[in-house]
Amino acid sequence: MAGNIIVATDGSATGNRAVDFAAALSNKFDQDLSVVHVLMHGRPSKEFVKLAEIEGLVLPTPSQEATKRSALAARFPSAADELATAKTVTALGEHVAEHAKQRSKDAGARNVTTRICVGDIADEILDVAEAEKAELIVLGRRGLGPAREVLLGSVSQKVLHQ
Repeated sequence: MAGNIIVATDGSATGNRAVDFAAALSNKFDQDLSVVHVLMHGRPSKEFVKLAEIEGLVLPTPSQEATKRSALAARFPSAADELATAKTVTALGEHVAEHAKQRSKDAGARNVTTRICVGDIADEILDVAEAEKAELIVLGRRGLGPAREVLLGSVSQKVLHQ
C-alpha cells in the first residue's frame, strides 16, 4: 500500500467497528490513518442530544421545557435554538473524532489525524480521500434494509460507486 487509510465514523457501534478495522490495517501495513467525521445535517435526534448530555458536552435539557414550547415554536426554532443545536452538533462531532483517534492509537494505528467536515457525507468522505491520496476507505454500514436504502440512499453505496 502506498497511500493513507481513511476511516469514516459517526460514533455508532458500526462506526467503531470500522475504526477498529482501519486501525488494525494501519498497524499491519504501516500506513497513516485519517479519521473522518462529517457533522450531521439538520437538527439532532433525541438520541444524539442525550449522548451529548451523557458525555457532558451540553447541559441536560429539562423534559418539561419541550412541553412549554408552542407547536409553532417547536416547528420553527429561534436563532438561539439554532445556535445551541449547532454547538451541540459541533461538540459531539469533535468528541466522536477524538474518541476514534484515541481508539485507533490504542489499537496501534500509525500517525492518526482527524478531519471534521460539513456537507454531504459521502462527498466529504470522497473529498478527504482525494486530498489525502487515500488508497483505502473504511466505512461502517448501518444495515437499514433494502427498502430504506432505495428511499434514502446509502453513504457506503455512494462512496463505493464513486
